[in-house]
Amino acid sequence: MRKIGAFFNNLSPEYLLLLTFASLITLGTLLLLLPLATTSGIKPIDALFTSTSASCVTGLIVVDTPHAFTFWGQLVILILIQIGGLGIMTLTTFFAIIAGRRITLRNRLLAASSLNVNRYGGILRLVNLIIKYTFMVESAGAMILFFRFYQYFPNRPFYALWQSVFHSVSAFCNAGFSLFSNNLESFPSDPLVNITIMALIILGGLGFAVISEIEITKFKWSRMSLNTKIVLMTTFFLIAGGFLMLLIVNYISLGKNMKFGEISWISIFQAVTPRTAGFDTYSISNLSTPAQLVILLLMFIGGSPGSTAGGIKTTTFATILLKTIGFFRGKDEMSFLEKNISYASFKKSVAVLSLSLFTVFMGIFFLEFTDPLLPFKAIVFEVFSAFGTVGLDLGISSSLSWGGKLTVIFLMYAGRMGIVTIMSTLLKRKNILYTYPSEDIMIG
Repeated sequence: MRKIGAFFNNLSPEYLLLLTFASLITLGTLLLLLPLATTSGIKPIDALFTSTSASCVTGLIVVDTPHAFTFWGQLVILILIQIGGLGIMTLTTFFAIIAGRRITLRNRLLAASSLNVNRYGGILRLVNLIIKYTFMVESAGAMILFFRFYQYFPNRPFYALWQSVFHSVSAFCNAGFSLFSNNLESFPSDPLVNITIMALIILGGLGFAVISEIEITKFKWSRMSLNTKIVLMTTFFLIAGGFLMLLIVNYISLGKNMKFGEISWISIFQAVTPRTAGFDTYSISNLSTPAQLVILLLMFIGGSPGSTAGGIKTTTFATILLKTIGFFRGKDEMSFLEKNISYASFKKSVAVLSLSLFTVFMGIFFLEFTDPLLPFKAIVFEVFSAFGTVGLDLGISSSLSWGGKLTVIFLMYAGRMGIVTIMSTLLKRKNILYTYPSEDIMIG
């Protein structure tokens, strides 16, 4: 036991984080394989796929969740979503605080790594805030949804309550799992359901560090950090821009058969849900190709760092965009809102973007290799959705081969953990104490 303890103590926080998520997925797979969890059994590869999708808060499914799983199986999925959304280290640290145990520096480092924050001071306060904030938001979401679902199921109050709790947790954790076989397509223009789910998705995707800062600054813009300002502004413009683009293309393709109000609700929901949530109120496969491309872009960008969302993150997108604009303006420094963004942040953004594009390309390559008969557009959409931990698809997840499912499982895991985290953990970094002479090369 001492040797095992010493082994784990010698692991870096990032390495331990990768192992704990892999352990969570494994445990979830074993629980879903129990006869108590399913209505008529499940294949091991499908149990692994479902466990990974829930733990990595993705939402892609290979079996129909409400019919394939019993209440106990659905409960396992919900627990995996909650743990996967908040992070194992966050919950472990919180329970250690509750139990009155001393929180070591290593525990603080693990919690900070899990939350993707660089500061260790105040990490315990942040963990407390996360748990309280999550409980409050998810409870409020469940109560509002219960008001609507109870109207649909007046003779089944406990069923309506379970639906409300499940969808609230799934939305806040940006998971996209639904207990309706057609997801939320029965509520395409229901204001209460749409607004509640969208609010939960946005609040879950902002990032806990951002929420903490908003609470500390009391919503005063001048006191907020540049990171928080970039997150809020990028989130707003992505949702607003995505909504306008989707409204135009959806009106062109759906305007003959739908009212403008219905198209508007569908478009705003589709602008929010690709922020790695995966719910849909209108079948994605029935949308036009331009609309699917807009969703593809939003899925790739995703939410914000330290949140329940995936993707390359809003700050990465904003940093690359600002640097590109600065290049055309002839500016060497990268500034925004009268502050310079560090070169280290730009280097990390380039690494995230480059590795993400490479991972997506390899995912498409492997799926084309394992499942050559599936439509290429559907494969591309599946890969972007899996890597962005979104959960939207064009209906091919259940048709994937054994090798295809393993490919998507890896993409979901890489998207949740962060491809840069995985690569930097596997490849030991070295401190280079020397430099070579510089020389310009031709670009473009």
